[in-house]
Amino acid sequence: MDAKQALRRAVHARIAELANRDEADAAIVHNVMRLPEWIEAKAVGLTLSFGLEVDTRPLIEAAWQAGKTVLVPKVTTEGLTFHRIESYDDLEPGVMGILEPTTQQVDGDVDLCVVPGRVFNRSGYRIGWGGGYYDRFLASYAGQTLSLAYSVQVLDDIPIEAHDIPVGVIVSERELIRC
Repeated sequence: MDAKQALRRAVHARIAELANRDEADAAIVHNVMRLPEWIEAKAVGLTLSFGLEVDTRPLIEAAWQAGKTVLVPKVTTEGLTFHRIESYDDLEPGVMGILEPTTQQVDGDVDLCVVPGRVFNRSGYRIGWGGGYYDRFLASYAGQTLSLAYSVQVLDDIPIEAHDIPVGVIVSERELIRC
């Protein structure tokens, strides 16, 4: 097993052991909504959380309430594309049961992209799920980036590769890390 896969599994186990994930999720959402990057964004790219990820539904709903455009990614043969959703009715189960948009791809700008990850360091580098879709997207993306993470996902040292692109901010239930 390679080092990244070992870290994914170790952090997954730590998240599974968290006692108050609902409280941590609420704190993370609260912390995000106070950020200037969030407040100023008109169009927000947000993943639909699954499994042991920080719940993104409250952020999606807050974005709708604030009049923001919500753009959800979809993995295609061309890479990562973003699609506007205006309700949860614009989603259907896709690969591995993960909800994905049924709407047309949007070519407009994403002001703030909430980048998923499994493991992070304090410099903003992340280990994702292993497909490299976000690193390829981020290579040509010029907007703001942030990631949501439980504090147990932030480590001092993780393997970094030449193609890895760090996020600008990591928001956890305990702290805000400007990378």
